[in-house]
Amino acid sequence: MNQLVIEQPSLTPDSGPRTLARKPESGERSLPGCPCSAGVPYGPALKRRTVAVSSHIAVLCIPAHGHMRPALAVTEELVRRGHRVSFFTPDGFTRAVRQTGASAVPYASPLAEAFAAGQSVDLPPDQMAWSLVMVQYECEALIRAAEEHFTDGPPDLLFHDTSLAFAGRTLGALWNRPVVQSVPTMASNAHYSDLDTMFAMIGVPEDHPAIPELFRRAGEVAGEYGLSVPTEELLGRHRPVESVVYAPRVFQTAQETFGDETAFVGPCFLTEDLTATWDTPQGDTPLVVISMGTMSQAQTEFFRTCVRALSGQPWRAVLTVGNGFDTTTLGNVPSNIEVHPWIPQVAVLENADVFVTSGGLGSLMGAVHTDTPMLMAPHLPEHQVTCVRAEELGLGVLLDPQEATEEQILATLQHLIADEATRTQLRRVRELTEAAGGVTRAAEMLESRIRVSG
Repeated sequence: MNQLVIEQPSLTPDSGPRTLARKPESGERSLPGCPCSAGVPYGPALKRRTVAVSSHIAVLCIPAHGHMRPALAVTEELVRRGHRVSFFTPDGFTRAVRQTGASAVPYASPLAEAFAAGQSVDLPPDQMAWSLVMVQYECEALIRAAEEHFTDGPPDLLFHDTSLAFAGRTLGALWNRPVVQSVPTMASNAHYSDLDTMFAMIGVPEDHPAIPELFRRAGEVAGEYGLSVPTEELLGRHRPVESVVYAPRVFQTAQETFGDETAFVGPCFLTEDLTATWDTPQGDTPLVVISMGTMSQAQTEFFRTCVRALSGQPWRAVLTVGNGFDTTTLGNVPSNIEVHPWIPQVAVLENADVFVTSGGLGSLMGAVHTDTPMLMAPHLPEHQVTCVRAEELGLGVLLDPQEATEEQILATLQHLIADEATRTQLRRVRELTEAAGGVTRAAEMLESRIRVSG
């Protein structure tokens, strides 16, 4: 595992004016590749400002929990500040949207079935490439739904998932409204592409036919609307765009190339995430939490391997498998392991000694928030990217879920339970996430764009 190396920092964080960093005081440390100065906060440097009148914000998000939850958290904060929010969602997330106080705007989502409980998104490289075209279908469905819904005039701002750049930016161009990206993964710009990195990891060639088909279809739609904006710009590829990223700047690859257009706000939690409780027996017995995300249907064999590794150990374990999972496929589950379809993750991690995770950004930030060392076993390309960065920062150990054996899992858990160095790293990164601003800073960033456009 890579250990933290103390480096001389050079610049202050992304919020506020950039100045030369001060020399660290004795005992203070910075993080590898982090441009922030030791001891200087990320988020609180922003002045708290208010919008004179309530604004109308439209939210576009793909129907996947890892993308929806941080967007819902920002929505909850916007509503609390008095803004009107129209959140486009298929039926599966209607209740969650309404709980934030936003208006749920229904639409027929081409992606809803793919992300439904019981489905697997572990796609081979060729299908992963063609999924870009499927996402384009989603964008087109959202554009049509937004046109039909906003008959009394467009919203003041569009807040769109990074995967739905074409929908958000096309509507923004049509209505002359500002747009901001919601980024639950690594951010991208002209110097770093999260999509290109993922495709390179899984072996998708640069000349895959899905890419020109995506551009052809997007260009055709743009032409039908009479837009002269370059297709690449509408797709949000390789260009600096205004974004809210749900991680601290230190977590970002090529972080030094991102300017003030990108707000690294850290994790954004719903109120229910931070107030939920979990009856965890107290005592000295270590607790291992295992969760491979809501799309974990293809992880049966990894779950079985974890169960065998933990059988007979003096530990307790909580295993969450998602809705629709056939728990009989786990075989004989020993008494020291609880199996649940869902858990209040932050509440459970507060009492955990190790977190076994597929490594989505939300789960990684939950572990940082609770100082929980991680055994990371990513099964999706975007999770592979975030887990590599987490291991570089010394927040846990990365294993291949397809190759991991009982012995490897057991040895890694034993190491992480006893390893104080990993907990030290987690505490340092947690301090940065706490200073990044969270939902408050995210809402302020969106409000600032409304003011600039007005």
